[in-house]
Amino acid sequence: MDTLTDEQHRHRFDLYGAVYLLCTRHHSGQASRGYRLLSRLIQAEYRPGLCLQSNRFESEEQRAIYRQLYLLRHTL
Repeated sequence: MDTLTDEQHRHRFDLYGAVYLLCTRHHSGQASRGYRLLSRLIQAEYRPGLCLQSNRFESEEQRAIYRQLYLLRHTL
């Protein structure tokens, strides 16, 4: 049973989208942490929309989360 509110669903969608963009832009190969994160998103049944597939943000919240995560890109 899914007990998340609509706001929590939107936040999770924005978080997953930001992580997806960060990892697709900055992972360092199939053995990298970023590549493993992309695999985890697939396991969580996350499917990026057309904007993300075109390397564009889908919301301002997603952009803000990405900016925070961008500081960690060297760990991918």
